[in-house]
Amino acid sequence: MSATNAKRTVLFSIRPFYVDKILAGQKTVELRRRFPEVGMSGSTAMIYCTSPVKAIVGSAKISDVRKLSLSTLWRSHGGAACIGKDAFNEYFAGQDHGFAIILTGAKSLQGRFSASDLEAKFGIVPPQSYRYLAEELVAILNDGRLQASGRHKHSDRAGRPPAR
Repeated sequence: MSATNAKRTVLFSIRPFYVDKILAGQKTVELRRRFPEVGMSGSTAMIYCTSPVKAIVGSAKISDVRKLSLSTLWRSHGGAACIGKDAFNEYFAGQDHGFAIILTGAKSLQGRFSASDLEAKFGIVPPQSYRYLAEELVAILNDGRLQASGRHKHSDRAGRPPAR
């Protein structure tokens, strides 16, 4: 597969309440204000659970991404996103459209990979919304090697101090 056809892996930052629902199979749609419209179907979403957990805890496949008007987004995907109307309106305030990211096959990872491990070993700070991940890191996350070995230490951390 060429680099232009390769599926990208994204890291989503998601609140614990919603992470639990995704991993339980109840929440099958992730809503975002911004997201790439094309080329993400078939990609993997790694799930970072925000504070107080602060760790990558699971993954899912992105089966589709839909850019929709807010009224259509709410009608079509509000229930599957496990969000109330007030929270939906607050999140999308000032927007005329949003993105429904359809998730399938959600699963927990064998181990949790903390924010401090990600920063210390790879120079990665979890994003506010999402970011792309390098394939080397994805392979390590998928097979649970991050905590087992220090040999994957990131060498170009731009002089940032260690995570605490």
